[in-house]
Amino acid sequence: MAASQTLQDRLDAHLEKSKASRTPEVNAVLAATAEHLRAEGAIERALGVGATAPDFTLPNALGARVSLTSLLEQGPVILAWYRGGW
Repeated sequence: MAASQTLQDRLDAHLEKSKASRTPEVNAVLAATAEHLRAEGAIERALGVGATAPDFTLPNALGARVSLTSLLEQGPVILAWYRGGW
């Protein structure tokens, strides 16, 4: 990697590589979905860096319901989303 290559350059290259590995039909669906989300204001509603997340409750790996507030009472929380292996 060139020292002058920015993170955006790397992300753009990764995006192009990903597009090349998919069918035109899949790329069209992904592009239409992204445009729909933009048009619906999803970008403006997204939390920014340093924003406070709203409280929510989800099942943990064992199926027990856990709220963000209850976890924060124990200390800092790291949230990670796993979209699956597809």
